[in-house]
Amino acid sequence: MICLAHRGASGHAPENTLAAFEKAVELGADWIELDVFAVENALVVIHDNRLERTTNGAGYVMTSSVAYLRSLDAGNGQKIPLLSEVLELAAGKIKVNIELKGPGTAGPVAALIEFYVKNQGRQYADFLVSSFDHRQVKKAKTLCPGLPIAPNLTGPPLNLDRLVADLSPFSIHVDADFVTTELVDEIHGLGCPAFVFTANTVEEIKRLRDMGVDGVFTNFPERVKQAG
Repeated sequence: MICLAHRGASGHAPENTLAAFEKAVELGADWIELDVFAVENALVVIHDNRLERTTNGAGYVMTSSVAYLRSLDAGNGQKIPLLSEVLELAAGKIKVNIELKGPGTAGPVAALIEFYVKNQGRQYADFLVSSFDHRQVKKAKTLCPGLPIAPNLTGPPLNLDRLVADLSPFSIHVDADFVTTELVDEIHGLGCPAFVFTANTVEEIKRLRDMGVDGVFTNFPERVKQAG
């Protein structure tokens, strides 16, 4: 299975930090997964819409200044990274799944990827843009037609065939709590790989492998190899 390091190797280093992404590379993950908000014309890498859980700051990400966000400790002295910093770290080493979190992220993310492809020799296949907000991933693909996209699903999907026809996704991302062999088979029948989030034990990863899952998001990339 493809190993996607969930917020980096977040079982080993503070999530969504350069340390977590470096650790994912070190552990041999195929992809890193991260979350972005657009703030003051910058793309900042953080998961929650509030700061308290993952930093020593307080308040909402979207109402904070970039200067304030960058001044915070995101764990073990790490800073909240900019997306551009993570993409520089990843260049030539690992692929990047960018999850769009806040409003207005599709345009800036598509523009940044387009810049890297046109000016720095990257390939569209180095990137994957996903979101629970399927309108945002559709917008990203409209702005950047070569960009692989993926819808994240919050529950058992209705009319999955319509969703695939509308988005033409590279992959479909499914919660481990409701994935079934039948759903994996349906996704495959629509021509897409099935990636599942989030599995952190060898036993759970093996269960997903036996269901035919193509990729797994995990905080512990080494456990995908351990699962065989």
